[in-house]
Amino acid sequence: MAAAGNVEVVNTAPYHGYQVLFSPYSPTKIAFTGAQNYGIQGSGVLSIFEEGANGFRDVVRFPWRDAFFGVTWSEVNEAVLVVACGDGSIVIFDQSQPQAPVSVLSGHTAEVSTVEWSIGRQEQLLLSSSWDTTVRLWDPNAQTCVSVFTGHSGIVYEAAWAPHLPHTFASVSADGRVLVWDSSQRGSSSVVCGGGGGEVLACDWSKYDSHSLVTAGTDACIKGWDVRRPLTPLFSFPGHTQSVRRVKCDPFHRHIVASSSYDFSVRLWDVHNPHSPLLDTILHHTEFTYGLSFSPFIQGRLADCSWDSTIKLYSPPAIALQEPAPSS
Repeated sequence: MAAAGNVEVVNTAPYHGYQVLFSPYSPTKIAFTGAQNYGIQGSGVLSIFEEGANGFRDVVRFPWRDAFFGVTWSEVNEAVLVVACGDGSIVIFDQSQPQAPVSVLSGHTAEVSTVEWSIGRQEQLLLSSSWDTTVRLWDPNAQTCVSVFTGHSGIVYEAAWAPHLPHTFASVSADGRVLVWDSSQRGSSSVVCGGGGGEVLACDWSKYDSHSLVTAGTDACIKGWDVRRPLTPLFSFPGHTQSVRRVKCDPFHRHIVASSSYDFSVRLWDVHNPHSPLLDTILHHTEFTYGLSFSPFIQGRLADCSWDSTIKLYSPPAIALQEPAPSS
């Protein structure tokens, strides 16, 4: 295990961490969602932390009556964030109006796992994944559900927009399948991988290779897929000793993937080195390591959050040694 470099610690007690996300607008801001009592019962919180001369401070806090799980920043308004809630709702907050949420979207019949704002500028849409086995597509301006996608037979843990394929998103589920959807054609999906490997808990698209998707789940392996040839994974890397809860592709390095796990660790992988892919294992939490995010501004900068009620921000030397991808 190598050192993570200088680590900044943010205390989130009494909330246990579910997601941490760097701002796409400012290199000094992060969003955090958490829940009391590990999300089993009690309240949740959305906190915006900003880095200053004395470290990170909580600049805006939105408490809620139920657990908060996923969070996404608006792609058109830096003050707006959207949160996935344990009561089945999707809550939209505006930092300039901290007294109450801007709106609450209802439709899911069970916990909402994740939310993600559309990446393209042609349209502004929200994806939500839920324990009710569905993915929903929302118009945040009209505050209405546009489509419901019903191809899964188990909890949908995450849905993620493809950054280079218009109208395309992937979803992963407790049914062991990864589905790729065309959001403009309701109900049109293709199976990327079948069952047999346990529940699939996380997915992320490569920021460089338009058809490359990375997944992870209860089999503790990191898997890569070319969605045009879905029968066999491009790679499958063991290494974690418990379920992998998040997997993220580095925005600056084509070949680097990070993963966070119930084994309390974050691991870094070189997906272009199949014979020795593990770059680093970072063990700085004392509970499940849940949320994970790469900075879109600072190369090699990571944030993670854990059920030990801390956020850790750091720049692993294992990434600093890598050459960034050439500019397109």
